[in-house]
Amino acid sequence: MNKMSRWTLMAAGLLLATTVVKADENLKPLPGQTAVRVCADGYNMPYSNKAGEGFDNRIAELLGKELGLPVEYYYFPQRIGFSRNTIKKVDPETGHFYCDVAMSIPEHTDFLKPTKPYWSSIEAMVYRKGEDYELNSIADIAKVSKEDKPLRIGIFDRGVTTKELLDNGLANQIQYFQMMPGDVKINAGRIISDELAKDKIDVALLWGPIAGYYASVSDVPMVVKPVNSLGEAFVFSFSMGTRYQDKAWNALLNKFLTKHKDEIDEIMSEYNMPSLENVNPYPKKRVRKDDDD
Repeated sequence: MNKMSRWTLMAAGLLLATTVVKADENLKPLPGQTAVRVCADGYNMPYSNKAGEGFDNRIAELLGKELGLPVEYYYFPQRIGFSRNTIKKVDPETGHFYCDVAMSIPEHTDFLKPTKPYWSSIEAMVYRKGEDYELNSIADIAKVSKEDKPLRIGIFDRGVTTKELLDNGLANQIQYFQMMPGDVKINAGRIISDELAKDKIDVALLWGPIAGYYASVSDVPMVVKPVNSLGEAFVFSFSMGTRYQDKAWNALLNKFLTKHKDEIDEIMSEYNMPSLENVNPYPKKRVRKDDDD
C-alpha cells in the first residue's frame, strides 16, 4: 500500500468517526427555548388527547426528551382556523405565540412551513369480523351486495371513496355522515364505535389512521383493509409544521425526524396503521417542487 492510499484510508476513517459521534450527540434547544410547546387537539385520537395517549403525544415527548425540555400543550380543535388560533396566535398576557409546533399537518400546505413527512396513509375499509364474506376492495362490496345481500355502507361527506362506490353501482346503499359534528369531543371514529359496532351499517370507509385505531380498540372484532386501489395519488403524507419565519426551529425538527426515524416508525406501528403495500401505482402522486408552497 502506498503512502497516498494510507492517507486516504486514514482520512476516511476520521470522517466516519466524526459522523458517528455527531449522530450520537443530543440535539440542542434553540437559544432561549425553555419548552417544546405543541399545538394539539385534546380530543383527536389516535393523534392526540389530553391524556397523552396519541401517537403525536408520544412523538412530542420523544422530542422533548431529545432536547432535554418539558413538553407543553396548547389545545384547540383541529378544524378550520386551527393554525390561526394556535401557532399563529399571540398570547396577550405574555406577548408570545401560544405554541410553536403543530403535529400531523399535510406534507404540502400554505398555512405553515412543513418539515419532512414522518408518516403516510390512505383510506381504509372496516367491517365486522366473523361475517360470512370477505372484503378486500370496493369491488368486493359490490359483489357481495349482488350475490348475497345489499351491504349498508357508511362514509363521511366528501369522502375520497365516493366516486369508486358510485362507479360500482352502490349509490343506494350509502349512508352519509357529517365529518365534524358540533361537539368537538366527538371525532370520526364514531362511525366505527357508534355505527359499525352496533350493526347500524355493515362496512365503513374512512381515513386510515382513524379506521385502524378505532377498529383495534373496539369491543366488537373488526377487519381493516386499506383501499389501495385508489392509487398513489391518494396516499397522503404528514409533517410537523412551524411558522415560516422559524427557519432554525424547522431545521432542528428535521434533524430530530432523521435521527429518530426508527423510533417514530415503531410508535406509528402500534396504532394499527393500514398497510401501504401493493398500492395501485395509478394515478401517480404528483411530485411537488420545493417552491410549490
